Amino acid sequence: MLNMSRKYGKFICVVLYAVFAFLSARGIWIPLAALGLLHLSEYFIVAINVAKNNGISQFTAFLNCLAFGFTWWLPIKENKDRYN
Repeated sequence: MLNMSRKYGKFICVVLYAVFAFLSARGIWIPLAALGLLHLSEYFIVAINVAKNNGISQFTAFLNCLAFGFTWWLPIKENKDRYN
């Protein structure tokens, strides 16, 4: 999963946001809201600690989490766990 996340994760997130924004413009807003809430919850559950432990600003972590979800923090967390 980590290799797929590194290669395609951010691209998939951008495509999902584009598709869900299109659906939202047509009145189907639940997928876009769900994706946004999922990424926001990831920030509070995991990304805050990953950012603190790796010297990343909370603002950067927040924006990356909203935009890319786990695809930005998972490789950082996996590499940190591997070397500790």
